[in-house]
Amino acid sequence: MQIVFLVASAQDRMCGVADYTGRLAAALRDVGASVTVEYLDSWSLRNILEIRQRYAGKRHVAFHLQYPSLSIGKSASPGFLPLLLPNTFVTLHEFRIFHILRKMVFLLPSLLARAVIFSNDEERTLFARYFPWSRKRLMVVPIGNNIPRLAAKKAPGGGERIVYFGQISRNKGIEFFIETIERMREGGSLAEAHMIGALVETDTDFVDYVRDSARRLGIELRLNLPPEAVSETLSEATIALLPFPDGVSNKRGSALACLDHGVCVLTTHTERTPEWLAEVTYPVTTPKDAASMIGKIVHGDAPRVRSPLVLEREMAARDWHAIAREHLRIYQQAVR
Repeated sequence: MQIVFLVASAQDRMCGVADYTGRLAAALRDVGASVTVEYLDSWSLRNILEIRQRYAGKRHVAFHLQYPSLSIGKSASPGFLPLLLPNTFVTLHEFRIFHILRKMVFLLPSLLARAVIFSNDEERTLFARYFPWSRKRLMVVPIGNNIPRLAAKKAPGGGERIVYFGQISRNKGIEFFIETIERMREGGSLAEAHMIGALVETDTDFVDYVRDSARRLGIELRLNLPPEAVSETLSEATIALLPFPDGVSNKRGSALACLDHGVCVLTTHTERTPEWLAEVTYPVTTPKDAASMIGKIVHGDAPRVRSPLVLEREMAARDWHAIAREHLRIYQQAVR
């Protein structure tokens, strides 16, 4: 079977969905599949007809739309893909946040696509409420870790290293992290503190706040690191504080990366937090709460690994090769 991914993004541009697709394609090739990624600069009927012509005459081709992506725009035409290409599959990233009109774009795929894939049960359930006739063709495949584990976990015995990993901007829990470190410093803690990510330099007031706080509290800013350096930094971390304002969920790649690197994770739990993540991470609600919990972990009053069997099972399901094999199973079952 030939698998053709469709992504409306140039290959060299920063696009999370394009990055996901590239990693999935590589994993599929690793397990023996024949895969092509069609990177479209824009989404148009002409582009799709060209793709149809390119693969005309080939048997057992699966066309898989990854939606949305950087250059998709507001076009409703992706919804007509099952009328233009055979054996159409669709993965919807963040269906929950689509405007109602954008949700309706997927009426035809709900009827005609071979399968519609989501990264979690929440989004599959929501889609089924809009298109109840599609239930039997809705699938869930978890997202993989977007920071591959390239460095071995450092042996225990060194000092504590508390990290934040993710975008360093407003509404990301940055103030929560900084206040937690401030409380720890007031309590006499000498633990290293690092913030790993990208700082949005255009927000000058926030940039000044982050840099001033880092200097005052001894927080090291590790900015714009390549994946190899991120993996190296996470392998040296002992505790991650990730206070997402809307709670940790299956979509939080930074949390998955920390867990995959063996880091003890403290984070916020909400109704969006799946049961497995609630079991393997520590819930925190305030900086005072977080500082207290870190103290318990450091002094051995709380285990560094919560629910290790659950963690092992869920991280194995998020291995890219496991994800690739599940996609192959879906393609083969649907096309057969």
